[in-house]
Amino acid sequence: MAEETKTLYLSSFFNESDIVIEQIVPSNFNLIHKLTSHLIERHLPGANVETIVDMVLRRERIAPTIVGDGVMLPHARIEGLERPYLALGIYPAGIPTSEGQPPVKLVFLLLVPEKEPARYLQILRAIANLLRDTCAVERLVALTTPEEVMQALRRKELKLPDYICAGDLMETKIETLHMGVPLSEAFEAFMMRGVQELPIIDEGHHLVGAIDTRALLGNFIPTGLRKLFPKIQGRLDDTMEALAERLRETATMRVCEAMEDRICTCQVDTPAREVAADLAENNATVCYVLDADRKLIGAIPVALFFRRILKD
Repeated sequence: MAEETKTLYLSSFFNESDIVIEQIVPSNFNLIHKLTSHLIERHLPGANVETIVDMVLRRERIAPTIVGDGVMLPHARIEGLERPYLALGIYPAGIPTSEGQPPVKLVFLLLVPEKEPARYLQILRAIANLLRDTCAVERLVALTTPEEVMQALRRKELKLPDYICAGDLMETKIETLHMGVPLSEAFEAFMMRGVQELPIIDEGHHLVGAIDTRALLGNFIPTGLRKLFPKIQGRLDDTMEALAERLRETATMRVCEAMEDRICTCQVDTPAREVAADLAENNATVCYVLDADRKLIGAIPVALFFRRILKD
């Protein structure tokens, strides 16, 4: 995975003619179709618009890219592209989204080469940095011409990051358990919600360990389980009752008594290549992202790492 890059800026990938300002509120399909068609007409004559629109929509259905504060980042990785292409749609009236979410007013549509996952993540981080200011969206939406928008963006001189880091890969919505809760709560998460591993935190939201299905098996099911089975095959009910009793007894334990404290962690600015190396060397399924005070701020499951690199 190539991560190093020469200095580039967000404005390197689009200009005034790639900015669309519309007062009429379109549907998600129409806005994606229009922005995609706009890019293709200007930069990729001869490309199949419908095929690329379908790729963007398919990606959006798998994982919607509304990032909050009225911003949407639809994108797709396209085979054969020589470089990334970016369009910006501005919709002052706002596009309705799910209940409780603010309407979308900015849409960054990104098409990137199939073989450049690092570039895609770099551009997304540059956009995220642009929008870190809570007033940035409203300031851009208030502008009335593509030229004004481009001038505002260029004043920011948004440099693409030099490498992909943990912050570009992590998810921030994480299910956690407090270290003092009964072990039965972990069992419930694994059994009913299909969770494979849970981080364990203390009162201050500091990461203190993790528990996975292997640890759970080791605590709920004793090493000498086979000795519990009767020699007479017909007494299966007795065997199940012995196991059920073991589960009931162990459920009174606290999570901190069963958790593993040797876990894979990193900082938000840790390079992606180091995250990959740590996951492999520790045979870990998750790398947890911590701030300077060891508070948990994100997680990078192996499956998410591969999806970011190969699919997103």
